[in-house]
Amino acid sequence: MAMFHGELYKKTLPRSRVPAYFHVPYIEAGYRYIHQPWTFYIYSIFYNNMETLNVWTHVVGTLLMTSRLYQISVNFDLGDPYMWPLLAAILSFTVMFVTSSTAHMFSHKSMEVNCCMFMADFACIGLYGYGTILTHYYYSLDQCFLESVLLRNVFYFGSVLAILSTAFGSMSKAIVHDLHSKRRTALIVSGLGAIYLLSNIPILHRIWNSEWTDGIAHHLKQMASMIGVCFFYSTKLPERLSPGTFDFIGNSHQIFHILFVLCTQNHLDGVVWDINFRQTFVVRRPPPSLWNIFGIIALICLADILTMKYFYSRFKKRCLKKDTNSNELQAKTNG
Repeated sequence: MAMFHGELYKKTLPRSRVPAYFHVPYIEAGYRYIHQPWTFYIYSIFYNNMETLNVWTHVVGTLLMTSRLYQISVNFDLGDPYMWPLLAAILSFTVMFVTSSTAHMFSHKSMEVNCCMFMADFACIGLYGYGTILTHYYYSLDQCFLESVLLRNVFYFGSVLAILSTAFGSMSKAIVHDLHSKRRTALIVSGLGAIYLLSNIPILHRIWNSEWTDGIAHHLKQMASMIGVCFFYSTKLPERLSPGTFDFIGNSHQIFHILFVLCTQNHLDGVVWDINFRQTFVVRRPPPSLWNIFGIIALICLADILTMKYFYSRFKKRCLKKDTNSNELQAKTNG
């Protein structure tokens, strides 16, 4: 116990001292001890390790979303049904940042905890994507879409894509897992990319029609930030150029965390601008119901839980099979 409080949670391990499941591409040091008490990992984020900045960048995101929620509650009536899509979106953004921080905090607790936490992280990113669909299709849409087939069905399309995003992310974590695998990257990027493209159709349409307003400027900043997120996530730059140099600070995961926070801020800036300066269009639509907003989100969450439960069972079977094969090999070696 003295080792835990006075020394162990301040120390980090090289890549060779932790199981391969926890290895991160091009990160050679900064790993933490596994199978420690839960409080060990809480204490560890106050010291320098590979997860410290990953946790704190999204703690900052959580605080910013809490601040934005307060500002919006002051400036708008959140009891107004027209504001429910905005409320649901900010709550989904906040949950995503909280889940991401928690996943990184406890990432070295055990393989099972790591798998569960990051599957939940992927689920909340899908929920984040659905939140962007809510806000763009309620507040940022042009009038020509009012009677379109897309608008009548977009929230059902979006909910399916959010669940698929969870499924692809969970599959990449529980079955593929190899962080160097192009298949894993393709699964994650395709799941999130589809929901992001659907979300931004209203913005792309306005740009296509040569609208250049302060609102579009905010939306373009959001898009630029998201392009940066995809670039750094996919390329693993700069750490792949010099493995071991960016273990604690400056690696791609930390950079895209920061860009994700900026993307969310710019997204909300654009949506709030649209609400303030396109109010005539917004109120022409029938007010959303609780089912249209929170009911669908509840169904997405239920489907996500079932999806994660399925892939976690696959993960456990895979681990059990590996343990059995390892024990058989050990027995043959001893024999």
